[in-house]
Amino acid sequence: MTLNDVIRLFELNKDNLDEACRIDDSEFKFSFSKAISILNRFKEFNSGFVDKKCIAVTNGNPYITLILCMQALSQNITLTINVQDTMIALNSAIMKIFSTNFRDAAPTLKEYMSPREFISSEADDIVVIDDKTKFNYLKDELGIKVRYMSLLNVELYTNSDDMESLTDTISDYCNQSFINLDVHKDESIDEFVRQTNKYEGGNVALILAKEPVYQADIYDKLDGKQVYVNCNPFAKIEADVALKNLLK
Repeated sequence: MTLNDVIRLFELNKDNLDEACRIDDSEFKFSFSKAISILNRFKEFNSGFVDKKCIAVTNGNPYITLILCMQALSQNITLTINVQDTMIALNSAIMKIFSTNFRDAAPTLKEYMSPREFISSEADDIVVIDDKTKFNYLKDELGIKVRYMSLLNVELYTNSDDMESLTDTISDYCNQSFINLDVHKDESIDEFVRQTNKYEGGNVALILAKEPVYQADIYDKLDGKQVYVNCNPFAKIEADVALKNLLK
């Protein structure tokens, strides 16, 4: 089955996905066009077969579910996605498209996993995505070998009080969209770069500054991060980070 076939399957299921989002009755706003943009990015996904069993624990963001499914199928990974009882209807609808058409190769969905299930798991790899609290619980409280990956964690830097209203709007949007946000202000841009790199902050940096920012220099200093300067990235941020390999 080709990528175009997968996109066609999603197009055929658009009404089902929209209905699932309504059933969840969440503030989350599902964008079908954004989902298609994510799928189209996988024309550029180059990775060989990994052939392992993996559990991915997420915060329930349906776009992350879509990204994980595509990465798993592209790499021959047997994947279970635990969404922690979040956006069950929409996540299930996305998974159903894959399970119906890829059958045994398709990832499976776990709404909830008990501590016993994690401890007794036969997975080769357990990865927690964008949920540091869950990661610390599994690692420190249950003593499980687990790794953490950041996908939709935004480090927002602003150096002007004039940006406060915009910052509040961004914060509200991120809360509704299952995007983690850490706001930095009252510090220099150099301190922001140092702190973000030192503490392995989010993999996305959004800089809103009144003074000129030398973008090429910032891109070099924030190596490995998706960087946006004085723009609105939220129409395409999920597609921009979709190829970061979470399961390798």
